Amino acid sequence: MLFQSRFHEGIRRGEITATYRPWDQARATAGKAHRCGRLGRIEVLSVDEVPLSSLDDSAAKEAGFETGEELRAYVKEKSKRPLEASSTIYRVRFRYLEDEEDPREALRQDTSKAAVVRTAEKLASIDRRSRRGPWTRAVLELVAAHPETLAGTLAKRLGRQRLSFKADVRKLKELGLTISHEIGYSLSPHGLAALKELRRRQ
Repeated sequence: MLFQSRFHEGIRRGEITATYRPWDQARATAGKAHRCGRLGRIEVLSVDEVPLSSLDDSAAKEAGFETGEELRAYVKEKSKRPLEASSTIYRVRFRYLEDEEDPREALRQDTSKAAVVRTAEKLASIDRRSRRGPWTRAVLELVAAHPETLAGTLAKRLGRQRLSFKADVRKLKELGLTISHEIGYSLSPHGLAALKELRRRQ
């Protein structure tokens, strides 16, 4: 679960304790910790379905907005389906967990020749094992050309299914190559250096 950077400080200070999402199904589980990109980790306290009309000024304050009208407009903007006042959305209440260092963060910043070559070899190994043929460079090139673009839009450009595409991006993220945003992805410094190495090897 990701949050726009403008909400990060409020979440860390404990001022923002809820988020409202126009999901088609619950994507968070009460009692579980979730890593939220650069923000760190949150623990989900509850997940409830509520009508859009219930997002009043009180709900807005706990989600980092000034008014219920502003929050409702934001949720509608993020929704992939038309929302009416009676439409059901998800309210996720959470608490911020003191962050622990993400071991991937150091790798994301590592542009040393040795690290980049190691990653290029790992990507070559992934491509060799892939049943559908090489794909790692194509995904890196796509993310580099279209940062912070919806995963579904990127997947269509490759003729891929969204969930399968997202699974591949997660593999690249584990190698420190990509950074997740509230919408889409971008390449880390390590990812940019690795892509340059792959181009050199072509």
